Amino acid sequence: MSPINFIFGLGLFLFGMSQLEYGIRKLSDVRLRGWLRASTGTSVGSVGTGVVATALLQSSSMVSLLVLAFASAGLLPFLNAVGIILGANLGTTLTGWIVAIFGFKLDLESLALPLLGVSAFAIAFTKRETRPNYSAMVGLGIGLLLFGLGIMKTSMETIPEQWDVTLLQGHSPLLYLLFGVLITVAVQSSSAVMMMALAAINANFIALPEAVALIIGADLGTTSTTVLGSLGGSAIKRQLALAHCVFNLIVDIAAFLLLLPLLPLLLSSLRINDPLIGLVAFHSTMNLLGLMAFIPFLGHFSGWIEKLFARHVNQRKSLLERVPTDIVDAALVALENASRSVVLQAACNAMGLFNMSPERLEAIKEAVHQTDATVEGLNFEKGYENLKRQEGEILRFAAQIQLQPLDEQEVIELERLLRITRRVIYCNKTLKDIRHDLRELRLNPVPVMNELYELHRSYHKSVYQKLLDLLLNEHPKEYLLEEFEQLEVENDQHYDNANQMVQSRTALASSDTTLISLQLNVNREIRLACQQILRAVRSLNIDQTIPGNISLQSNVPVNN
Repeated sequence: MSPINFIFGLGLFLFGMSQLEYGIRKLSDVRLRGWLRASTGTSVGSVGTGVVATALLQSSSMVSLLVLAFASAGLLPFLNAVGIILGANLGTTLTGWIVAIFGFKLDLESLALPLLGVSAFAIAFTKRETRPNYSAMVGLGIGLLLFGLGIMKTSMETIPEQWDVTLLQGHSPLLYLLFGVLITVAVQSSSAVMMMALAAINANFIALPEAVALIIGADLGTTSTTVLGSLGGSAIKRQLALAHCVFNLIVDIAAFLLLLPLLPLLLSSLRINDPLIGLVAFHSTMNLLGLMAFIPFLGHFSGWIEKLFARHVNQRKSLLERVPTDIVDAALVALENASRSVVLQAACNAMGLFNMSPERLEAIKEAVHQTDATVEGLNFEKGYENLKRQEGEILRFAAQIQLQPLDEQEVIELERLLRITRRVIYCNKTLKDIRHDLRELRLNPVPVMNELYELHRSYHKSVYQKLLDLLLNEHPKEYLLEEFEQLEVENDQHYDNANQMVQSRTALASSDTTLISLQLNVNREIRLACQQILRAVRSLNIDQTIPGNISLQSNVPVNN
């Protein structure tokens, strides 16, 4: 039954890893995400971040997931993302060191049982989705790791008594390498293969050189996780998967051809006699040397990877399709970028309604390029259709975010971004409703009608050019506050001036009450439309710098 027990132990080990990963991620989520987002722009800094983050989280796959999310949202430059992914290779070797030093020197099952019992009680009697509950999951994960490893170790020690293991010894190193690749692809965990190799060495099942070849294969096989995750994904996912594969392929081939033959010399120079320590030392050394060789060329390497995908830039998914909503930080940043794109489109639509094109249309298109959105210039109808399409994407994405566990600040931030979208949609919907009235003002032979149209047109040109400047350029907060206050005043003044024009010229122009009502309605709707987009731009530019600020609430209807 030893082979069956070994499989049972492997299953417990893998499940323990998933529980440990989940608990640590939940306990350190905000701090870890902030650390990754603040990763320096230097090659050494990004690689170091990957090493330390993976060592703390004990999961290179989780670090890769976070990096993919932040890179897709534009929070991490591609160079930084590649550095972190490559650094994770070295960070994940910490597990092997812990097991090699302590795991085979102690009675693992006697240590695991009390930890499992205490953790199980804690999980049963603590409230879900709380720090005590997450801490208990960490304890449960460690207990399962120890228990599973103990079963693997014990079952491996009895296998030579039941099977002629010499049949599997003394083969070509290439065979062990290929086996390492296959078993890692099957279990999707290089750490599990490392535990299997350590258990096999401890039981004299295989020799150290054979175990080293096995681990080199596992290091190569672990790229399958990244490859599988990138299939059908966005360009940046494929870029990072390719970077991971190329790095591991080069490092593993070099380790197999150059370091493996020098294994005795390497262990002698490091004064290592314990084969368990020798295996993990080799694993760490090959990854460390690989990183040291790559770091000076990381910029060129990243640039080469990006160029390979340049031809597919038009086939990328939109930003909101690329970013996973379970990484809430990244999702909210992506949503803010999408909201900015919507505001820019709405401003262009407002100017297009008066047959005006923004002075910096190319700059506007460049500003929304990262969201993969498009901006229409003069055509209001196409622009409004584009705006409604973007609104639908935002609402669907926000609904997915709302399914995630959110803290109070994240709920406030999500509400702010949705409120921005509602305001700009309401602004353009209002303008859409009066576009025929504006045409009547422009074409009507009554002079006051033409003058009122020109007054609104001149005001729109002024206010929207200012808004676009505030959106496209960085300004101090004090300047922004003064500008928005002034724009609110100007909007009210324009409304008063337009009404005075109607009232003062009505007697001379026409006694038709229908035309008077039309003019006053246009004045009122333009004021309301400008008010909503002014508040949307203010919220976009200022409110995110004031945590918890929800002062700009209004009862803006959501248009279907």
